[in-house]
Amino acid sequence: MSGNIRVYDLLISCPSDVAEYVDMLEKEIIRFNNFFGRSNNVIVRSRHWSKDSYSEFGGSPQELLNKQIVDSSDLALGVFWTRFGTPTENYGSGTEEEIERMLAEEKQVFLYFLDKPVCPSKINQEQYKEIQAFMNKHKNEGIFFTVPDERVLASKFRENLELYFDSIIRGAEFKKNRGKKEILWVDDRPENNVYERNTLEQYGLIFTLALSTQQALHCMKHNEFALIISDMERKEGRREGYVLLDAIRKSNKKIPFIIYTDSNKQECKKEALKRGGQGCTSSPGELTDLVIKNLLNDQTL
Repeated sequence: MSGNIRVYDLLISCPSDVAEYVDMLEKEIIRFNNFFGRSNNVIVRSRHWSKDSYSEFGGSPQELLNKQIVDSSDLALGVFWTRFGTPTENYGSGTEEEIERMLAEEKQVFLYFLDKPVCPSKINQEQYKEIQAFMNKHKNEGIFFTVPDERVLASKFRENLELYFDSIIRGAEFKKNRGKKEILWVDDRPENNVYERNTLEQYGLIFTLALSTQQALHCMKHNEFALIISDMERKEGRREGYVLLDAIRKSNKKIPFIIYTDSNKQECKKEALKRGGQGCTSSPGELTDLVIKNLLNDQTL
């Protein structure tokens, strides 16, 4: 590692039922530092109340935590499972307060809801209702993911961490060298892609949204787009992504076309390429790589 090293403090915030996974998440941060961080002169340091706070007088426990480690953190990782946490003076839990304070300062928050099975008798229904209310509050902001177990939690967090820092590092260079590019995103449920669009906007990309194949084709008559991203299944049909791709290729338009779907099967990737597309993926990270690669015409920055 050489050059100027940028150091970021990441707050890990979670109720007590997720505490057993803190060590696992800290190991993911170490792996990030050893690979992505080493290559890009970035170091992320984890913070958690159990090892980074200290006894102090002069305020409530949460006020002191805010002063000691929360407000000075650059990023936050929040995880909920079955418990919302202990209420503070102003919020339903300490975890909620920490996340909301970070969001209010427009800092990056990685937020996950663990959907791992648990014995019903161990679930506090009032606590779980508060979790659901918190999810509903932020459901349209593209800031959280629901994961089935701790293994997926670890891998998803690592992926999102790398994607976030890539958007900072490559994004600034891309905007400087390439300027703004307009993308047509076709999906009848655009709320499902808020996170991905927010990430790609860091590269200077802007989006026009279309809800159907016909709307997409209409948009293309009146606008010039650098690239198209389409889902596969829409209300019009289960293979509507291919229908749009075929229509565009029949009109002799060579605009790059990427299918973003919940299937990552090899046959889907092969068929997309066979029909003249540039790729098919279910991964936000791979989507970003495909978009940038095609906008650069396979050239590196």
